[in-house]
Amino acid sequence: MRKIFGILLLVLLICFFVQANFLSEVNAKPYSEHKPAAKTGLVAGSVVSSAAYFPLKLIYAALGGVTSGLTYAISLGTDSETAKKIAIKSFTGDWYIHPNILTGEKKLNFGGPEVT
Repeated sequence: MRKIFGILLLVLLICFFVQANFLSEVNAKPYSEHKPAAKTGLVAGSVVSSAAYFPLKLIYAALGGVTSGLTYAISLGTDSETAKKIAIKSFTGDWYIHPNILTGEKKLNFGGPEVT
């Protein structure tokens, strides 16, 4: 049984690396240029993927809010800029996956903008 598992794992690893070598960049059409059936599929994919993505983003934002608050409280308000940067980074960004993200026209922005 271990031998079969080892062989299966080896075959899967080989397939993974072989297919990764043959990937090439494709210019995908934006969401607005798709036909109605394709738009329906993209919206369905967006809804399903957002259902998995939203709880992760919510946890990230909650932890960012707690971290921002603790940073402000521990520094007694003297480091409010850092607390603000943490809050902006964790609360902004994409909260759902738009169909344009699925087509590759737009990139997913999980962590918000770069704050300087």
